[in-house]
Amino acid sequence: MTQADKIGFIDEYGDKSIHFEKGGVSVYFIVTAIIINKIDLKEIENKVKELKSKYTQAPEIKSKSFTDLNKRLQFLTDLSELDFKIYSVIVDKRKIFEDSGLRFRESFFKYVNNLLDSDLYRYFPYLEIVSDEHGSEKFMNGFIEYVKNQHKQFELFRNPEFRFGDSKKEILIQLADFISGSLARCYDPGKRIENPNLILDILEKNILHLREWPETPISAVKNSNDSDEQFNHEIANFALNQINHFINSNEKKNDDYTKNQLICLHYLVFRFRNNPYAYIYAEEIIERICVRGITLSRRLFTKDVIGSLRDQGILIVSSQNGYKIPASKADLIRFFNNYSTKILPMIETLDQCNVLTKTATYGSINLLDDIKEFEIIKVLINAIKAQPPIG
Repeated sequence: MTQADKIGFIDEYGDKSIHFEKGGVSVYFIVTAIIINKIDLKEIENKVKELKSKYTQAPEIKSKSFTDLNKRLQFLTDLSELDFKIYSVIVDKRKIFEDSGLRFRESFFKYVNNLLDSDLYRYFPYLEIVSDEHGSEKFMNGFIEYVKNQHKQFELFRNPEFRFGDSKKEILIQLADFISGSLARCYDPGKRIENPNLILDILEKNILHLREWPETPISAVKNSNDSDEQFNHEIANFALNQINHFINSNEKKNDDYTKNQLICLHYLVFRFRNNPYAYIYAEEIIERICVRGITLSRRLFTKDVIGSLRDQGILIVSSQNGYKIPASKADLIRFFNNYSTKILPMIETLDQCNVLTKTATYGSINLLDDIKEFEIIKVLINAIKAQPPIG
């Protein structure tokens, strides 16, 4: 599956008005791309149509029509079983206009165009896009023109595929509308539900990335208290600050090696914010990386993604349950335990091998004494032997 085999259906939540203090004007503007494999297009369209008939008799799936939260959650649960991914740009207009001085809608369009370009097209340069033609044309025309102007010097961007679709006929544009509206229930003050994780947990396996703009500084967001002594702000904040620095320093790079690392970090941060205690299996992270149409083995993931990030000062811990950003001393202990159960037997094996080799050669070959580079191994073996017996 190549990147050219992907198609994205885009729709928006909210409006572009900067007068968000007025009633009826959204505080957030959310653009969602539903990304699927073209080969699965008809199958997913048919399944979404089946689910639509189960939950609504309206001509279209409209997020605003689902006023009952339980009905929305059940619909999302059924939809989440389908093979599609979510890539959303979530813009807090209060911060955009207050902090950056963007006072005009054209500047706002340019900002969001840039976000979509730098994120979505960085990972999927050949992605075909289908956008709702109703109410979005000015925005999407601006986006199309922006992408062409920004990338016309590159061969791979000479013929980007865009088209507008009628949401009444394009069921997957309706799906993008429903997802955007559901994410608004997690962000927009006028729509936000009491527990946004009810929605985010359902969509977790479908989410590639939720790009918040302006970005909230990555920090440990869970407050510690007497009943939560294990959470360590110093550990978590250090790890997150290192990740934040890496992302900011590398987000404009286009090589696959770095892209894979960025996808991994974005997902680890997303999961950490949702639940700082949860571990994520390697296969789950690899799946998100491979959505780009590449193949990444478990061995290369461990070496070129996790291993390389650790070499660059990123603190990622692991256990038998997977990977995570550390949030406690216990996370670090499990990490040390995980490696010590592998390292110590290896050292003992080297000691046994050396003993057998010395015996077989009547002492003429003693690697630990004869080879200077193995001196550290001899020190470790002697240190282990010097430990008093347990019990």
